[in-house]
Amino acid sequence: MTPARLCRSTLLLALVGLYCPAMAAPDHTDPATLSVPLQRRSPFAELPAQAQQMLNAWQAPGMAIAVVKDNQVVFLRGFGQRRKGNVAAVDSHTRFAIASLTKTFTAAVVGMLAEEGKLRLDAPIKESRSGFTLQDPVATEQLSLRDILSHRSGMDESADLLWSGTGYDRKEVLRRLREVPQAAPFRSQFSYSNVMYVLAGEQAASASGQSFESLIRSRILEPVQMTESGFGIPTAPDGNIASPHTERNAVITPIAPRILDNIAPAAGLYASATDLSRWLQVWLQRGRIEEKQIFSSALIDAMTTPQTLVGLRPWAKALYPQSHFLAHGFGWMLQDYRGQMVVWNTGGIDGFSCTLALLPEEKFGVAVLTNVPWTGLPEAMAFHLIDSFIGSTGKDWSGIRLKMSKDSRARQQAARTAQQGQQTTTTFPIPTERFVGKYLSPLLGEALITASKDGLRLRIAKSLTGTLSPWQANRLRLQFDDAELGSAMATFTTNPDGLVKALALGEHGTFTRVPQN
Repeated sequence: MTPARLCRSTLLLALVGLYCPAMAAPDHTDPATLSVPLQRRSPFAELPAQAQQMLNAWQAPGMAIAVVKDNQVVFLRGFGQRRKGNVAAVDSHTRFAIASLTKTFTAAVVGMLAEEGKLRLDAPIKESRSGFTLQDPVATEQLSLRDILSHRSGMDESADLLWSGTGYDRKEVLRRLREVPQAAPFRSQFSYSNVMYVLAGEQAASASGQSFESLIRSRILEPVQMTESGFGIPTAPDGNIASPHTERNAVITPIAPRILDNIAPAAGLYASATDLSRWLQVWLQRGRIEEKQIFSSALIDAMTTPQTLVGLRPWAKALYPQSHFLAHGFGWMLQDYRGQMVVWNTGGIDGFSCTLALLPEEKFGVAVLTNVPWTGLPEAMAFHLIDSFIGSTGKDWSGIRLKMSKDSRARQQAARTAQQGQQTTTTFPIPTERFVGKYLSPLLGEALITASKDGLRLRIAKSLTGTLSPWQANRLRLQFDDAELGSAMATFTTNPDGLVKALALGEHGTFTRVPQN
């Protein structure tokens, strides 16, 4: 899970978010300048060399690729290393976190239960969930599983703050949804939401009488024989696991995998390329694999029918000049490309990124897994493979997406620098004891500031911690202990007694002091 949060801002995506392909903000490079005339060649003859070239260009440690055509796995291989500086090689059995690709599994089990009459896609959630409340009264009354699966709740993406590093379990994350602002009118537009998918997964779990993880295992992983897949931090008896990596000071560096239990229905799965080749076969065979019907062809049609218009932003229109629309079904992006319907999605979580893409009419599908956070890499490989299959135009997908990624990172750094401003002091503007105390935010709950030998420590919720250091006259800099979360600026105000009465932490919101008894 692109990360790792889905789609609040490009910076947030890169640091802590899951990835939403429709909402990213790359540059406006004109892909036509990097294309050559159409030519037909063997689709996969040069793929090993091309994969290695991509890894070298992106300075990425590893990649695994699966390609399926007409129910046959026609390419299945790994490239590079599981961990930078380690000789252990990526192969087709190496486990990677698949982040938002988990949503295709969640949507599928919801659909199966709906077909069995255990769930109703269009029934208001409030009918089956006691005390369910959102800030918007219309959404509270009408929100359904169809709205959730097609990302049209209108909920603000600050909902992602509820799960990232807080230590809140799923129950607490969902309870706090009532405090999330409404960013757009209900059902008015595409509003990507990870936490809404958590709600869908928990609704499915309740209807089935199983935990969500058990439900996915029993209804999908075991019947499809995806024996190298599971929930949580990737594991393997033989240690064949890809390590996540990030870029720090322009150096690719291994990092610890993020625990995603509290957002498992949105981003909690891991898998190998071998297992994803089987998942591709299920989709390309209308819900079947090896004569076993996993789910109905009607469910395939429902999940790949446009439910919400996403639209092609200017950068996407430049990247895909042959495309006319981008929509969302249930768990999948739907896009026309060179006369084909492409059913695809991308996942990104701290240190991992991946892509699945299907051409259903051609019974062609690809899966690309990488252990770097840049979703442009697996997307570039996926569309390179699609072009190779259709008839290559010679378009340099990797070069285009790499330039976009570098430009995006440069903009993110410039935005961080501008937001922080110049440090003007190295001493606290007021005595540190005036900061110490308990604070509350409606969204995130309790924040506690304590004094330590290193200055001031801050804990938000159960486990989101960091150090506050002096920065400007009324601002402190918060450096999170989780390096992937980066830093934030804390603007404080005082009351007439000189105590800090409130702390504004950017997108994390304002925390107000709780008076002592």
